[in-house]
Amino acid sequence: MIKQTIKKLPRIYLNQKLKTNQEISISNKKNHYIISVIRMKCKEFINIFNNTNYLFKSKIIKLSKKKIVLKIIKKKLVNNESFLKINLGQSISRNEKMSWIIQKASELGVYSITPLICKNSFLFNKNYNFLKKINRWKKISISASEQCQRNSITKIFNPTNLKDWVNSCNNEKNIIFTPNINMKNKKNFKKKFKKINILIGSEIGFSLKEIKFCIKNNFSHMNLGNRILRTETACITAISIIQYKYGDLNILNK
Repeated sequence: MIKQTIKKLPRIYLNQKLKTNQEISISNKKNHYIISVIRMKCKEFINIFNNTNYLFKSKIIKLSKKKIVLKIIKKKLVNNESFLKINLGQSISRNEKMSWIIQKASELGVYSITPLICKNSFLFNKNYNFLKKINRWKKISISASEQCQRNSITKIFNPTNLKDWVNSCNNEKNIIFTPNINMKNKKNFKKKFKKINILIGSEIGFSLKEIKFCIKNNFSHMNLGNRILRTETACITAISIIQYKYGDLNILNK
C-alpha cells in the first residue's frame, strides 16, 4: 500500500537575514503570488528560505492586497543539497533554451552556472547587453529552488569567454561533453569526486579548436552516446549521469 504524501507548506524565497520571532513585511511582487497564486489566508503557515539551508516556518498575521506581514515561528536546518558540487559552463544558447537549461539544472542541484561566450554561442549582436538576461536567469533559478525544495540557490555568474573559464577551473575533475569523440581513458572516471566542472556547447557545439584547447587544459572529453542531442537535452543528461555516478541521485545503489 502506498503511503499518502505529506502535504508540504508553500515556500517563498527572501533575500535577507531572518531570525525567530521576527516580523516581516512582504514586497508587492510577493503579495500577488501569496494571495492570488497559492491563495494563502491570514493565520496560515508558509515556509521561507534565504539561501542558508535553513527553513523558516512563518505565520501570516496580516494579509491584504497592499500589505502582508509574516511572523517567523521557528527555524530548522534542512540541507537538500547534493554533496557533489557541479559547476556548469554552458555555451549561451537561444533564449528559451537557455532559460530551460537554468531551470532544470537548478532543480537537479547544480551548484553554479556560468554562461559562456564561445565561437558558436547564440548572441543577438556584438553589443549584447547581458544585465537584463542575468537578472531573468537568477529569477528562474530562485523559482526552481522554490519548487523543488532546495533551500540554496544555484549561483548564476556573469557571462565570460570560454578560455577564461577553462583557465579558472581547478577542481578535481573537468569534463567537456562533445559528440563524435570517444572517451578513451575511462579509468579517470572511476574515482569519487566532490567537485566537477562540466562544459556543454550550444546548438552548433564547440569548434574543434575549442575542444583541443579544453583537452590541453586538463579537461577530459566524453560523449553521450551515438545520438546527437540538443544542447538542453545534453545538459540535463550530463548532469543526471554525474549526479547518479557521484552525487545524490544514486538511488538504485542504495
